[in-house]
Amino acid sequence: MPDIALLGLILAAIVIGYFLGWRDQRKRRGDDSGQLSKDYFVGLNYLINEQTDEAIDVFIKALDINNDTVDTYLALGSLFSKRGEVEKSIRVHQDLLARPSLTSIQSFQVQLALAQNYSSAGLLDRAESILIDLSRQNHDLRDQALKQLLRVYEQEREWDKAADVAERLRRTRGEYFAIILAHYYCEQCEIALKQNDRVTARRLIRQAFSRDKNSVRTSLLLGQMEFDEGSYKEAIKVLQRISVQDISFMPLSLPLLEKAFEHTGSLRGFGAYLGRCLNERPGTAVIISMTRLLVRESGESQAVNFLTAQLDRHPTLRGLNELIDLRRQFQGDLPDNVLALIHRLTDRMLELKPVFSCGHCGFSGKEMHWQCPRCHNWGAVKPIQGFEGE
Repeated sequence: MPDIALLGLILAAIVIGYFLGWRDQRKRRGDDSGQLSKDYFVGLNYLINEQTDEAIDVFIKALDINNDTVDTYLALGSLFSKRGEVEKSIRVHQDLLARPSLTSIQSFQVQLALAQNYSSAGLLDRAESILIDLSRQNHDLRDQALKQLLRVYEQEREWDKAADVAERLRRTRGEYFAIILAHYYCEQCEIALKQNDRVTARRLIRQAFSRDKNSVRTSLLLGQMEFDEGSYKEAIKVLQRISVQDISFMPLSLPLLEKAFEHTGSLRGFGAYLGRCLNERPGTAVIISMTRLLVRESGESQAVNFLTAQLDRHPTLRGLNELIDLRRQFQGDLPDNVLALIHRLTDRMLELKPVFSCGHCGFSGKEMHWQCPRCHNWGAVKPIQGFEGE
């Protein structure tokens, strides 16, 4: 339903609610005067003239708050928020909150909605203040307040505070927040590494693994740390675990893994690892890495034959681009200018294609995001599979 139509229905519900409330009060008082208050007609006039702001103000101030009308006003505030009219939504919720007749649970609901308004408006300090207060009280909406507070700390990039809140949620909500916690510790680890505080970084790595032993991000960080410190065999051990933790992330580990094997003087070991990965799950990154290794170890002819056979079984655009590049180097059958043209075309196609996508909301892009920029889920963005990806 379009927003305007929905807004009309909600405002109609408010008008009807006002009328029914007035009639109910009149019956209880035994009042037969049959006259609606002046506020009703003022609000109705504003509504007829499409002055929704003024109409809302009048009806909110005049209407008795009860279980039915609170939901209506919350729906109105939510609609304004979705339409990007955050100031109107804030006003609706602030006016509701000022009403002394709200029950405790209604007050919590309105405060949660108001905190969401403040977050949307970038007023994170105000949102944080409300949510901290709600999270300290014992009520059914406390977990919801904690989840909203978590999002505030993510926006502020206050990862230590986010971790404290996530630990509280983990105790009641379990595994999902344990996975998120590993990401928070990784965020703090990256900050520690930038400050060259490797002791703190390693402590945070241990904390991340204690919450999610299959955290690919933690393995990548630890692998990089071991490599930077010259512990190449340890780096290899850590990075090879990624194919077991989540093989779809394995392409992220290959460049560093190849360097680590190179430093140990054992490129054959890298080839053996790639061979195992090919048997388990052939992907473009593994195929291209193996092709380039074959060029170095066995020559271009064997590399071209290998890549051609792989593309016949698992055709991908990136693989085709690699084959064209090899054929140009290897003096293929087609004239070089034709191969160059085809290579430019496939390059251009690849430039326009995303490399990663979110399995939750469908967001796609060329950069790896551990937290999806659109839906904010952690670990949902992965390398794209299929002809245009892996």
